[in-house]
Amino acid sequence: MTHAMTLVALLAALNFCTAVGVVYIKYLSRQSYTEISRSQQEIDELHVEWNRLQIEEGTFSEHARVERTAQERLGMSLPELEETVMIIR
Repeated sequence: MTHAMTLVALLAALNFCTAVGVVYIKYLSRQSYTEISRSQQEIDELHVEWNRLQIEEGTFSEHARVERTAQERLGMSLPELEETVMIIR
């Protein structure tokens, strides 16, 4: 009977170790999922910021394009200081 009791105790210990292992793996899985969720949120925020910066770049480059087109196609240029007239009311 002692042999059977030893076997039962060994199987109970193995069963306990397996249960603890399953709980630990589940814990690690949840931590990984939380980290992935945070990373995905950060990616989304960076994507929004990237889009905002692209719009801002487009806004700033639009002025330069208009000025360059005015100089190239229409032959326009900024007047010199001597050519400017200030109108006072």
